[in-house]
Amino acid sequence: MTGGGSSIEALAVGSAFMGGFGELFPARLKLSGEQLEFLFVLPDHRADGEDGGGVLDHPLVEVRERIRSRGEVGAAHPAPLFFVDAGGRWARLRVEFTGTAVRALIVMPEAAPTQVPGVPFHGAWQGQMSGTVKLALDEIARMLARCRNQGGGAEPLIDLELAYRHDRNHRVRTAGAHEAVREFIAPVRPVLKLRWPVAASAQRKAFLENLAEVTRAGKWPRRRLTTRIMGVETELPAWITRD
Repeated sequence: MTGGGSSIEALAVGSAFMGGFGELFPARLKLSGEQLEFLFVLPDHRADGEDGGGVLDHPLVEVRERIRSRGEVGAAHPAPLFFVDAGGRWARLRVEFTGTAVRALIVMPEAAPTQVPGVPFHGAWQGQMSGTVKLALDEIARMLARCRNQGGGAEPLIDLELAYRHDRNHRVRTAGAHEAVREFIAPVRPVLKLRWPVAASAQRKAFLENLAEVTRAGKWPRRRLTTRIMGVETELPAWITRD
């Protein structure tokens, strides 16, 4: 915890990091105020006939060097610090950004099922998710900035979580698609859960004014207020109402 930060800054750092590494699948995301944690999964290069090679060719080493190189040429996010955890069955790479409370854990595809149970980890569809989630994060950061500018008060501190829900129409959509594009059709859809427990009334008012259409999803008594932010289904705080 750095203190004095904001969700806007955390989202900006996280988005900048995601911008250069679209091949990393964002399996999990959790924002609590200024603290942002990612779990990324590397693509399965074995599907392309690669076996990983020696230690110097390890995918985690490659992605570490790419992240370091971007930092050296003045990338948008703060300088990264790296911590390699090789004590378990599969190695993991932890990345922290100096001066922030933004962290990322990058794991091998073999470790993904234990990290995020219930989410399938195969198919080219994974490569699309990073860009999809990044666009939503960027828009949420812009919405919060507008709330701060319009409503004044303290820097917004929200809670945000990323989850994946199975697409019930996946079989139908893949059955009607050409075989060459089936692996690009995602069997799950990303869903963001946004909570804003402490917000000034003026900022809440501004947030409501910047929202697109609000609908209700799910069945009673667990119906949820939702909207779409850059195409991503987003669950809204309970105080959101549209009279």
